[in-house]
Amino acid sequence: MGEVNDQEHKKVFIISDGIGQSAMNVLKASLIQFDVPSSVLRVFSRIDSPARIRGILEKAKEVNAFVAFTIAKHETRELVHQTCQEMGLFYHDILGPPIEKLSTYLGVKPMESANLLRKVDSKYFERIDAIEFTMKYDDGQDVHKVFEADIIILGLSRTSKTPTSYLLAQQGYKVVNIPLMPEVPIPKEVFEVDQNRIVCLIMDSEVLQKIRRTRIQHYKTESTYTDLRRIFDEMEMVYDLTKKNKQWHIVDTTNKSVEETAREIISMVFGHSQEF
Repeated sequence: MGEVNDQEHKKVFIISDGIGQSAMNVLKASLIQFDVPSSVLRVFSRIDSPARIRGILEKAKEVNAFVAFTIAKHETRELVHQTCQEMGLFYHDILGPPIEKLSTYLGVKPMESANLLRKVDSKYFERIDAIEFTMKYDDGQDVHKVFEADIIILGLSRTSKTPTSYLLAQQGYKVVNIPLMPEVPIPKEVFEVDQNRIVCLIMDSEVLQKIRRTRIQHYKTESTYTDLRRIFDEMEMVYDLTKKNKQWHIVDTTNKSVEETAREIISMVFGHSQEF
Protein backbone atom coordinates (compact mmCIF):
# COMPACT_ATOMS: atom_id res chain seq x y z
CA MET A 1 0.00 0.00 0.00
CA GLY A 2 2.99 2.27 0.52
CA GLU A 3 3.66 5.02 3.00
CA VAL A 4 0.70 7.14 4.08
CA ASN A 5 1.17 10.83 3.21
CA ASP A 6 -1.14 13.82 3.76
CA GLN A 7 -3.25 11.86 6.21
CA GLU A 8 -5.76 14.66 6.56
CA HIS A 9 -6.81 14.07 2.93
CA LYS A 10 -7.27 10.33 3.33
CA LYS A 11 -10.82 8.96 3.46
CA VAL A 12 -12.24 5.64 4.60
CA PHE A 13 -15.62 4.64 3.20
CA ILE A 14 -17.68 2.11 5.15
CA ILE A 15 -20.44 0.31 3.25
CA SER A 16 -22.94 -1.76 5.22
CA ASP A 17 -26.32 -3.37 4.66
CA GLY A 18 -26.87 -2.74 8.40
CA ILE A 19 -26.19 0.38 10.44
CA GLY A 20 -22.44 -0.01 10.01
CA GLN A 21 -21.57 0.12 13.71
CA SER A 22 -19.62 -3.16 13.63
CA ALA A 23 -17.44 -1.87 10.80
CA MET A 24 -16.96 1.46 12.57
CA ASN A 25 -15.74 -0.32 15.71
CA VAL A 26 -13.16 -2.28 13.71
CA LEU A 27 -11.95 0.73 11.71
CA LYS A 28 -11.73 3.06 14.71
CA ALA A 29 -9.67 0.46 16.58
CA SER A 30 -7.41 0.12 13.55
CA LEU A 31 -7.00 3.85 12.90
CA ILE A 32 -5.81 4.39 16.46
CA GLN A 33 -2.65 2.48 15.53
CA PHE A 34 -1.83 5.14 12.95
CA ASP A 35 -2.84 8.19 14.98
CA VAL A 36 -5.41 9.02 12.32
CA PRO A 37 -8.64 10.76 13.46
CA SER A 38 -11.91 8.86 13.11
CA SER A 39 -13.21 11.89 11.20
CA VAL A 40 -11.79 10.30 8.04
CA LEU A 41 -14.61 7.75 8.25
CA ARG A 42 -17.69 8.10 6.06
CA VAL A 43 -20.46 5.58 6.64
CA PHE A 44 -23.03 4.43 4.09
CA SER A 45 -25.74 2.47 5.91
CA ARG A 46 -28.44 0.06 4.71
CA ILE A 47 -26.89 -0.26 1.26
CA ASP A 48 -28.10 -3.32 -0.64
CA SER A 49 -28.73 -2.36 -4.29
CA PRO A 50 -26.06 -2.76 -7.00
CA ALA A 51 -26.76 0.75 -8.32
CA ARG A 52 -26.15 2.40 -4.93
CA ILE A 53 -23.02 0.33 -4.37
CA ARG A 54 -21.56 1.35 -7.73
CA GLY A 55 -22.41 5.00 -7.02
CA ILE A 56 -20.61 4.92 -3.66
CA LEU A 57 -17.58 3.19 -5.12
CA GLU A 58 -17.38 5.78 -7.89
CA LYS A 59 -17.26 8.48 -5.19
CA ALA A 60 -14.56 6.45 -3.41
CA LYS A 61 -12.59 6.34 -6.65
CA GLU A 62 -12.82 10.12 -7.03
CA VAL A 63 -11.20 10.73 -3.61
CA ASN A 64 -9.03 7.60 -3.66
CA ALA A 65 -10.72 6.30 -0.48
CA PHE A 66 -10.08 3.05 1.35
CA VAL A 67 -13.26 0.93 1.27
CA ALA A 68 -14.33 -1.36 4.11
CA PHE A 69 -17.63 -3.23 4.11
CA THR A 70 -19.88 -5.46 6.19
CA ILE A 71 -22.41 -7.11 3.89
CA ALA A 72 -24.33 -10.28 4.66
CA LYS A 73 -25.18 -11.50 1.13
CA HIS A 74 -22.40 -13.34 -0.71
CA GLU A 75 -23.55 -12.07 -4.13
CA THR A 76 -23.45 -8.44 -2.98
CA ARG A 77 -20.04 -8.90 -1.36
CA GLU A 78 -18.72 -10.31 -4.63
CA LEU A 79 -20.01 -7.26 -6.48
CA VAL A 80 -18.08 -4.98 -4.11
CA HIS A 81 -14.94 -7.13 -4.48
CA GLN A 82 -15.07 -7.07 -8.28
CA THR A 83 -15.91 -3.37 -8.57
CA CYS A 84 -13.13 -2.36 -6.15
CA GLN A 85 -10.64 -4.44 -8.13
CA GLU A 86 -11.79 -2.94 -11.42
CA MET A 87 -11.45 0.58 -10.02
CA GLY A 88 -8.10 -0.13 -8.36
CA LEU A 89 -9.39 0.71 -4.88
CA PHE A 90 -7.84 -0.44 -1.63
CA TYR A 91 -10.57 -2.39 0.16
CA HIS A 92 -11.27 -4.83 3.00
CA ASP A 93 -14.13 -7.27 3.48
CA ILE A 94 -14.73 -7.37 7.25
CA LEU A 95 -17.59 -9.85 7.40
CA GLY A 96 -17.08 -12.15 4.44
CA PRO A 97 -13.97 -14.20 5.40
CA PRO A 98 -15.19 -15.18 8.91
CA ILE A 99 -18.65 -16.07 7.55
CA GLU A 100 -17.16 -18.29 4.85
CA LYS A 101 -14.72 -20.00 7.20
CA LEU A 102 -17.42 -20.60 9.82
CA SER A 103 -19.70 -21.99 7.10
CA THR A 104 -17.01 -24.48 6.12
CA TYR A 105 -16.30 -25.42 9.74
CA LEU A 106 -19.96 -25.73 10.78
CA GLY A 107 -21.07 -27.39 7.58
CA VAL A 108 -24.02 -24.99 7.37
CA LYS A 109 -24.84 -22.30 4.82
CA PRO A 110 -25.19 -18.79 6.27
CA MET A 111 -28.65 -17.18 6.27
CA GLU A 112 -27.25 -14.06 4.58
CA SER A 113 -29.80 -11.82 6.28
CA ALA A 114 -29.01 -8.13 6.61
CA ASN A 115 -31.71 -7.89 9.28
CA LEU A 116 -29.62 -10.11 11.57
CA LEU A 117 -26.67 -7.73 11.19
CA ARG A 118 -28.93 -4.78 11.96
CA LYS A 119 -29.99 -6.51 15.16
CA VAL A 120 -26.33 -6.80 16.18
CA ASP A 121 -25.78 -3.10 15.50
CA SER A 122 -28.95 -2.09 17.34
CA LYS A 123 -27.83 -4.04 20.41
CA TYR A 124 -24.68 -1.90 20.46
CA PHE A 125 -26.77 1.25 20.77
CA GLU A 126 -28.95 -0.39 23.43
CA ARG A 127 -25.82 -1.05 25.49
CA ILE A 128 -24.67 2.55 25.06
CA ASP A 129 -28.08 3.78 26.26
CA ALA A 130 -27.93 1.44 29.25
CA ILE A 131 -24.43 2.63 30.21
CA GLU A 132 -25.41 6.30 29.97
CA PHE A 133 -28.57 5.67 31.99
CA THR A 134 -26.75 3.72 34.71
CA MET A 135 -23.94 6.27 35.07
CA LYS A 136 -26.40 9.17 35.20
CA TYR A 137 -28.52 7.62 37.93
CA ASP A 138 -25.77 6.04 40.02
CA ASP A 139 -26.06 6.10 43.80
CA GLY A 140 -29.73 7.05 43.93
CA GLN A 141 -29.35 10.34 42.06
CA ASP A 142 -32.94 10.24 40.75
CA VAL A 143 -35.14 7.62 42.41
CA HIS A 144 -37.98 8.29 39.95
CA LYS A 145 -35.88 6.49 37.33
CA VAL A 146 -36.54 3.16 39.08
CA PHE A 147 -39.65 2.98 36.86
CA GLU A 148 -37.42 2.90 33.77
CA ALA A 149 -34.76 0.56 35.16
CA ASP A 150 -34.41 -3.12 34.31
CA ILE A 151 -32.73 -3.79 37.65
CA ILE A 152 -32.76 -1.87 40.94
CA ILE A 153 -29.81 -2.61 43.24
CA LEU A 154 -29.95 -1.80 46.95
CA GLY A 155 -27.02 -2.17 49.30
CA LEU A 156 -24.88 -0.76 52.07
CA SER A 157 -21.87 1.37 51.28
CA ARG A 158 -18.96 -0.60 49.72
CA THR A 159 -20.95 -3.73 48.82
CA SER A 160 -20.06 -3.30 45.11
CA LYS A 161 -23.26 -1.57 44.00
CA THR A 162 -21.65 0.77 41.46
CA PRO A 163 -19.17 -1.61 39.76
CA THR A 164 -21.87 -4.28 39.52
CA SER A 165 -24.29 -1.76 38.03
CA TYR A 166 -21.75 -0.68 35.40
CA LEU A 167 -20.98 -4.25 34.40
CA LEU A 168 -24.69 -5.02 34.02
CA ALA A 169 -25.08 -1.85 31.95
CA GLN A 170 -22.38 -3.07 29.59
CA GLN A 171 -24.64 -6.04 28.89
CA GLY A 172 -27.54 -3.72 28.03
CA TYR A 173 -29.40 -3.58 31.36
CA LYS A 174 -30.52 -0.20 32.69
CA VAL A 175 -29.65 -0.15 36.39
CA VAL A 176 -30.45 2.19 39.25
CA ASN A 177 -28.54 1.59 42.48
CA ILE A 178 -29.67 3.06 45.78
CA PRO A 179 -27.59 3.16 48.99
CA LEU A 180 -29.10 1.76 52.16
CA MET A 181 -28.48 3.88 55.27
CA PRO A 182 -30.16 3.51 58.67
CA GLU A 183 -30.74 7.26 58.91
CA VAL A 184 -32.36 7.59 55.47
CA PRO A 185 -35.74 6.05 54.57
CA ILE A 186 -35.93 3.97 51.39
CA PRO A 187 -37.68 6.02 48.68
CA LYS A 188 -41.34 5.03 48.34
CA GLU A 189 -40.84 4.59 44.59
CA VAL A 190 -38.82 1.44 45.29
CA PHE A 191 -41.93 -0.24 46.64
CA GLU A 192 -44.04 0.81 43.64
CA VAL A 193 -42.08 -1.01 40.94
CA ASP A 194 -42.03 -4.70 40.03
CA GLN A 195 -40.44 -6.16 43.18
CA ASN A 196 -38.87 -8.98 41.18
CA ARG A 197 -36.47 -6.42 39.70
CA ILE A 198 -35.03 -5.47 43.09
CA VAL A 199 -31.73 -6.98 44.22
CA CYS A 200 -30.30 -6.44 47.68
CA LEU A 201 -26.54 -6.86 48.10
CA ILE A 202 -25.20 -8.17 51.38
CA MET A 203 -21.70 -8.93 52.64
CA ASP A 204 -19.98 -10.48 55.61
CA SER A 205 -19.64 -7.72 58.24
CA GLU A 206 -15.95 -8.25 58.95
CA VAL A 207 -15.07 -8.31 55.24
CA LEU A 208 -17.09 -5.13 54.76
CA GLN A 209 -15.21 -3.52 57.62
CA LYS A 210 -11.86 -4.29 55.96
CA ILE A 211 -13.06 -2.83 52.66
CA ARG A 212 -14.29 0.34 54.36
CA ARG A 213 -11.02 0.70 56.28
CA THR A 214 -9.10 0.50 53.04
CA ARG A 215 -11.41 3.08 51.55
CA ILE A 216 -10.84 5.74 54.22
CA GLN A 217 -7.26 4.99 55.28
CA HIS A 218 -6.03 8.13 53.52
CA TYR A 219 -8.59 10.35 55.25
CA LYS A 220 -7.85 11.70 58.70
CA THR A 221 -11.34 11.61 60.12
CA GLU A 222 -13.25 10.36 63.11
CA SER A 223 -16.14 8.21 61.95
CA THR A 224 -18.26 5.22 62.88
CA TYR A 225 -18.12 4.20 59.19
CA THR A 226 -15.70 1.37 59.93
CA ASP A 227 -16.96 0.52 63.41
CA LEU A 228 -17.85 -3.17 63.46
CA ARG A 229 -20.77 -2.68 65.81
CA ARG A 230 -22.16 -0.04 63.46
CA ILE A 231 -21.75 -2.41 60.51
CA PHE A 232 -23.52 -5.20 62.42
CA ASP A 233 -26.43 -2.81 62.99
CA GLU A 234 -26.50 -1.83 59.32
CA MET A 235 -26.50 -5.46 58.24
CA GLU A 236 -29.27 -6.27 60.68
CA MET A 237 -31.32 -3.50 59.11
CA VAL A 238 -30.78 -5.07 55.69
CA TYR A 239 -31.84 -8.52 56.90
CA ASP A 240 -34.99 -7.01 58.41
CA LEU A 241 -35.78 -5.36 55.08
CA THR A 242 -35.37 -8.57 53.12
CA LYS A 243 -37.58 -10.47 55.58
CA LYS A 244 -40.34 -7.91 55.07
CA ASN A 245 -39.88 -7.82 51.30
CA LYS A 246 -39.67 -11.46 50.33
CA GLN A 247 -39.77 -10.80 46.58
CA TRP A 248 -36.44 -9.03 46.72
CA HIS A 249 -33.48 -11.06 45.52
CA ILE A 250 -30.52 -11.33 47.91
CA VAL A 251 -26.98 -11.63 46.60
CA ASP A 252 -24.05 -12.14 48.97
CA THR A 253 -21.04 -10.35 47.44
CA THR A 254 -18.52 -11.56 50.04
CA ASN A 255 -15.25 -12.44 48.27
CA LYS A 256 -17.04 -12.54 44.90
CA SER A 257 -15.87 -10.90 41.73
CA VAL A 258 -18.14 -8.31 40.16
CA GLU A 259 -18.64 -10.69 37.24
CA GLU A 260 -19.91 -13.44 39.56
CA THR A 261 -22.29 -11.02 41.26
CA ALA A 262 -23.64 -9.76 37.93
CA ARG A 263 -24.20 -13.29 36.62
CA GLU A 264 -26.10 -14.20 39.76
CA ILE A 265 -28.28 -11.10 39.50
CA ILE A 266 -29.20 -11.81 35.87
CA SER A 267 -30.02 -15.41 36.71
CA MET A 268 -32.25 -14.38 39.61
CA VAL A 269 -34.08 -11.54 37.89
CA PHE A 270 -34.42 -12.91 34.38
CA GLY A 271 -34.03 -16.64 34.86
CA HIS A 272 -31.04 -17.12 32.60
CA SER A 273 -27.28 -16.91 32.93
CA GLN A 274 -24.94 -14.48 31.19
CA GLU A 275 -21.28 -14.97 30.36
CA PHE A 276 -18.92 -12.03 30.86
